[in-house]
Amino acid sequence: MGNRPAPIGGVPRVRLGELREGGLAPAVAAIVERGVRRRPAHAAAVIAVVELRVQGPYPPVRVTFQGAEITVEDGPASAADIRIEGELTDLISMMVAPTVGGLPSPMNARGRVALGMVASRRVRVRGRVGLMRRLLAIVKT
Repeated sequence: MGNRPAPIGGVPRVRLGELREGGLAPAVAAIVERGVRRRPAHAAAVIAVVELRVQGPYPPVRVTFQGAEITVEDGPASAADIRIEGELTDLISMMVAPTVGGLPSPMNARGRVALGMVASRRVRVRGRVGLMRRLLAIVKT
């Protein structure tokens, strides 16, 4: 994947790619787009491929951050920089937990719950921890 320049003073474009029946890409794209609008500089600085695997009948969701453009689509990532897997409710809890330094805050009950989900392996993260911190900084509510 080539590095595209980050937008100058603009907001990265979030677009939907391939969609599959029963896929969650449109919902994930809405969450990503909201975060990108709130933190465009953070989003523009990320060059990575993320794979989200939600337990159940859902296909995986691939999010490709390329500076000026972010593509969200249903389907596995062949070479993900980070893979995140868990129940839908647990993944949402991770996104809404208050953060400190890009990680769920141990000073807040919701943050402690989110940290517990990772510690108990209800939410599994494989890949660069620093990237997880940057992603949470983008999508947190």
